[in-house]
Amino acid sequence: MSTPTSAEIFTPLDDPDPATPGDPFTRLRYSYGQLLGAEDFSAEQRYFLLRSRLHNAALHGYGTVWGLKVGSQENETALTLTCDSGLAIDPLGREVYVPQKVCLDITGLAATRFWADLTAPPPAPGAEAAADNPQRRVYVVLRYRACLSEPVPAITQPCSGQDAGLAPSRVLDGYRLCLEAAPPDLTGLPIRDITTRANPPADARARLLEHLLDPDTPPPARLWSGTDDAPLLLAVLDLEPVGEPAERVKLVGSIDNSVRALLPAVQAVADLALGIHLEAAGTAARFQAGSLQSRAGEGADAARSFIDFSTTRPVMVASLATGSVRVLRFDEANKQWQPVSVASQTPSAAGLALVIDEVLPVGAPIQVCLLGTGAEAILDEGGQPLAGAVGEVVPPGVGRDACLFTVHPTTA
Repeated sequence: MSTPTSAEIFTPLDDPDPATPGDPFTRLRYSYGQLLGAEDFSAEQRYFLLRSRLHNAALHGYGTVWGLKVGSQENETALTLTCDSGLAIDPLGREVYVPQKVCLDITGLAATRFWADLTAPPPAPGAEAAADNPQRRVYVVLRYRACLSEPVPAITQPCSGQDAGLAPSRVLDGYRLCLEAAPPDLTGLPIRDITTRANPPADARARLLEHLLDPDTPPPARLWSGTDDAPLLLAVLDLEPVGEPAERVKLVGSIDNSVRALLPAVQAVADLALGIHLEAAGTAARFQAGSLQSRAGEGADAARSFIDFSTTRPVMVASLATGSVRVLRFDEANKQWQPVSVASQTPSAAGLALVIDEVLPVGAPIQVCLLGTGAEAILDEGGQPLAGAVGEVVPPGVGRDACLFTVHPTTA
């Protein structure tokens, strides 16, 4: 993307999307000997492309899928905005892919006609707007852009112009990064936001049903009608001119990337909501540490204490080393954790049993640290490392230490 040098570059351009208008509900039917032309092949592409966009917009929504962080590089003489590579889906269901980091030099922005369109940032809550505030707010917006490329010779009509003998042979799904004076207006786009409903039913299913049956939902035909503007807000920043007349602009505060819509994967939402990594049916549970209990010794073992913890899979005996398990108790007098010597550690099908050659104080906080990393990592019988405690999300084959806490002796 070239560096803008004039105010006109900051104004979004109209880039017609060749996939629209179209019809995602009508497809070609082929027959032997059928004569096909360019429009037939275009209709074939539009059918699948528009159905994909309908799926994206209706079942997933819109927003940043990953990346596209807006940052800055500033020194005494220049200010450059940056946008990392990434992927987004706009409100019309189109994937917007930025393949590499983009740099936008805005040093001389205050000397352009675009600066006159900008307004001062709103005042803090409870404060009055300053009449002479020199700061200006700018919105960083991402748009889908279809680019026609790779012209090839084409059959032309008689008396056509000099350039009529060429026609683009490729459509590149590109993007346009813009600075704008106002946030995007998404009015009329097929966006459904369940959080904006007034007086929703308490029952979750009833609330969802009311949302889906809402007759005021924007019609999805906007997705394939040819009305192609569907901007995505990425960030907001405030600028201030330097010099009189303004020679350059400087960034005020930090760039706010939190204003954007987010579109995380379903897996990420499940991980956040449930605290577990969803796995296929029948997949064995990860090797993780479970519950922890401590108890005082009795009879001949009155001078000992015992700690038991469960694991989701049996422990490999050969993997246990001296430092694989550490036990600590909190010393109230010194206000610090003190190591406790482990006399023996015995694995079982349910977990691991530890014997402590001392009487732990009643009510003492106990911490047991199990290694899932390093040279003394605990393995299961299949050779997989301990993947933290139950509930942690750990990628397959990755080890993670687990720290479990209880109070001695564990209350029943």
